[in-house]
Amino acid sequence: MIPAAASSVPRANSEQPSASTQPSAPARGFFEQKFPVWIILTTLIVVTLPLAGALVWTNSHRLLSLYIWIFSSTHFVLTFTVYLQSENLRYFTATKRNAILFFLIPMGIFGIFYGMSVLRVNPRFPAAGLAFGAVVRLLDFNHFNRQSFGVYQLFKARTGLRPPPVCKKIENAYFLCLTGLLFVTFLAGGISPWIPRGQLTSIAGTAFGAPWAPLPLLRGAAAGIASIAAILLAAGVTILLKAWRAGGRRSGLWESLAYLFFQTLSAALAIAFFPLYAAALAMHYTEYHVLMYPRCFYSRLDPTRTVDHWYQSLRGSRARFYGLLAIVSGLVTFFTTLSASSGGGAPYLAFVAVFDGIFVCHYFIEMLIWKFSDPFFRQTAASLYFAPRSRASSS
Repeated sequence: MIPAAASSVPRANSEQPSASTQPSAPARGFFEQKFPVWIILTTLIVVTLPLAGALVWTNSHRLLSLYIWIFSSTHFVLTFTVYLQSENLRYFTATKRNAILFFLIPMGIFGIFYGMSVLRVNPRFPAAGLAFGAVVRLLDFNHFNRQSFGVYQLFKARTGLRPPPVCKKIENAYFLCLTGLLFVTFLAGGISPWIPRGQLTSIAGTAFGAPWAPLPLLRGAAAGIASIAAILLAAGVTILLKAWRAGGRRSGLWESLAYLFFQTLSAALAIAFFPLYAAALAMHYTEYHVLMYPRCFYSRLDPTRTVDHWYQSLRGSRARFYGLLAIVSGLVTFFTTLSASSGGGAPYLAFVAVFDGIFVCHYFIEMLIWKFSDPFFRQTAASLYFAPRSRASSS
């Protein structure tokens, strides 16, 4: 989850020990440059829509597997690079609360998946397995839209505008509505309850399931949530346009609105047909890679620390860094396609559970490391994205 970023954020404390090293980042904040923004925006045209079309017309499992490996698995694995930096590790262990959040709970998540595998909860208790799967799916939808909300705040911060605080609340509620609509489609068996099934029983090679609730009830829920979302979208855009006019029509507005509508369109693909959810996540995956780039390569390291020395040698070559990321992600992709019921004892089940747990751990850890209201992450990470601005320039 990428959080809201203020239009003006402080740089990390410049009074650092002489042993600390930080690669020279561009003079402008990373997200104030055009290149990262256009990579994110062009993903809809270059990846999302072509992939959705290919899945519908060709049902290519090889293409989907390649996409999941390169886009999805790499974005999950990339999260754990924050544990390869001593500055972060010191913070993660600074208090009991931090140790619980950054170590105990993630290990507990892995333990839950391992326990479910060993106890074979899904085949032995199908109702419990379905309920657990629904909860995980809801967390997934929330993670998707919370990140979209946070990245939209970064896009808005590029404009230098300061809309009223109510604008952010409206936008947050709008993305929550998208989460609700995705969940309704999931409960409807993978197709929007407003789309007549008729002869349409599958899409992209995936058959639609039976609804979890009466279709009239799901149609009403979808109609109500969609109506609220439309009102919130109109209100949020109107407030932003007013702030833009009052602020002297600064640059960056149209990129912000393009991002908002592109992510809405991405979500709409899965809201209509859930089997297209993988394609709908293309911008989500791309923007995460883009935003993790400065945290991976511009974060401050202390060469006297073993972990930092090792990590510096890894990130010293972009080819080596992303090559290793691709290899590890390839293993994740392979093992998560294995079924725990295919045989094997506890060691095998533990191995499979580790890779299953990576995804939920990613949701949880992301919720923490992008929380720029936390002074530590505001100091060490937020300043990578936006250069400090004087009071005169921000007024």
